[in-house]
Amino acid sequence: MDLAEIKKGLSTEKLETYRQVFSCKSDSELIAIYMSMQSIMSHFFTVVQLLEVTLRNSIHHCATEQFDDPEWFKTKTISDKSKNQVTEAEQKCLDEVGAKYTTNDLVSRLPFGFWVHMLSKGYNNPRDREHNLWQFKFNQCFPNAQASKVSLNTIFQNFGTLNKFRNRLFHHEPAWKGRSTRNREQAVNNIIKKYQEHLEVIRYLSSSKYNLITALGFEDRFLSECDIANLKNFEDILSTSDAGND
Repeated sequence: MDLAEIKKGLSTEKLETYRQVFSCKSDSELIAIYMSMQSIMSHFFTVVQLLEVTLRNSIHHCATEQFDDPEWFKTKTISDKSKNQVTEAEQKCLDEVGAKYTTNDLVSRLPFGFWVHMLSKGYNNPRDREHNLWQFKFNQCFPNAQASKVSLNTIFQNFGTLNKFRNRLFHHEPAWKGRSTRNREQAVNNIIKKYQEHLEVIRYLSSSKYNLITALGFEDRFLSECDIANLKNFEDILSTSDAGND
């Protein structure tokens, strides 16, 4: 196995982050850690996708009822950024579907950040009746939040953090790395914390979807792989393979 050739196709800067945090002493250890972390991070795609779709559909359903308009996003969005996102989604519909696109076509093309911003305080202002959504629909959209004594602002902050994590994940950045991540134990603990945060906000939205993730073993498989010992397994495999090529 030509590790030098493998390294050429990877970002030197990103690999250096792995080398420093995980204290890699050889190229085989570095590549093993890199691939092991990619495998661990792949477990997030299921929960991220479920979270995005659930939040989007829940907010859209609540807003449609509250504003009595299935295309509420064309008139009720507050920020210029959100308005631009609607315009961009309309253009995507024209490009990808054609002039006869449906409301669902457009809703599905609005980015996750659009839905996160819908949780901001601008939509929870009793003095602004035109945009006041959450005074009436919070418990419907987040049926399990009240029992956990979680406020809309807390949920907004949580989703904002998860959106940043999601963007790093989808742009192939080392999303496992937090500000204080200095070693492999901290990296693994940070990933576990992020996974649990995703499950928690899914539970706020839907107990059934939370139970779906756990019942089908997604959480157990993630926790089984997100372990220091698993990193060592990858190292041993590559170390043996590298020695065999000598």
